[in-house]
Amino acid sequence: MESEAKQRRGEKTMKVKGVKFGMYLSTPTPATSAYIVDAQRAEQMGFDSLWAADHLLTVPSGGKVPEVWTMFTAIAGTTRHIRMGTCVSDSFRRHPSVFAQKLATLDCLSNGRINLGMGAGEMMNLEQFGIPWKKPVSRLIEAVEIMRKLWSGEVFSYEGEFWQLKNAFLQINPLQESIPIYFGANGPRTRELTGKMADGWIPCSMSPALYKKHLEEVKEGARKAGRSMDEIDRVLYVYTTIGKDHESALKKLEPYKSSIVLWPKILEEGGYTTEPLAIVEPDLYSKIMVNEEGEKKFKEYGEFVPMEVVEDFSIAGTVDDCIEQIAEYIKAGVTHFAFVPVGPDPMRILLRYSREIIPYFRNR
Repeated sequence: MESEAKQRRGEKTMKVKGVKFGMYLSTPTPATSAYIVDAQRAEQMGFDSLWAADHLLTVPSGGKVPEVWTMFTAIAGTTRHIRMGTCVSDSFRRHPSVFAQKLATLDCLSNGRINLGMGAGEMMNLEQFGIPWKKPVSRLIEAVEIMRKLWSGEVFSYEGEFWQLKNAFLQINPLQESIPIYFGANGPRTRELTGKMADGWIPCSMSPALYKKHLEEVKEGARKAGRSMDEIDRVLYVYTTIGKDHESALKKLEPYKSSIVLWPKILEEGGYTTEPLAIVEPDLYSKIMVNEEGEKKFKEYGEFVPMEVVEDFSIAGTVDDCIEQIAEYIKAGVTHFAFVPVGPDPMRILLRYSREIIPYFRNR
């Protein structure tokens, strides 16, 4: 039976060269120093990238939420090869010129290993701190345009709706020609925008079928902009675990249902809508607040999410099961995985990936 599975997955994965594998540093954390240790171990295990949230607050609460770029600076000093990026930052909390200088500096310090994930933002990082959340997509476009111009080294003026610059320039450039910008795009407008102007796409967890469907909107944006899809790195943020069998592995994911399926609207897009879910706000995660009421909403929402969806939106099972599921995502268009390992010892999950799963794809 196992040899048949290996034969099937061999047929599915003959052309997968160039796929990258990353690790997501989960927030909150019991101790910020744990991130440095985990990053070092991920690099030693051969992972290509590290990804982390750029939050002031997060749900579920209960641990520490460090400032992500400070954390990456510490990691850059203790690693040599692994790339670092956010999943994702917003355009509200930092002026784009200040942000551009910060990232250019860190890119130099890390020897050119920085990625930047950008998204529309969430209320938990803004409203509780008196930061208005208005026109997030228009603001995102302006911020990206300004940062790229600053990284190019040119002197320029800019008259936008949100920012106005006069003869602006930086006295530091990134080591890379320009820092790659990934869009955390989970709606039709931002997915098309990804194709038009981003270097990469980082959607939330979803099934291979839904990923393939949404990727068509990214492709349409690229077509309109005259771009090749080879210019766009397609990431998948996905929860994963390994067990003695598929059922026991899937059981480990049950407490994380709210986090695996972040956006209730994605359930409807995938045809999973049930009556209880119909009363949940479609963009619940964007609007949730880190307080007693918000935590309660987030937990209750997770109780509505069927395990069928968790199964479809994650990578879980035996090593062979995970290989087959990864192959399906690659067929759907994924070129880069950001794994969120789940279990009593998450790094042990990544170790098995390093020894048994990643070599399978890299040796094809």
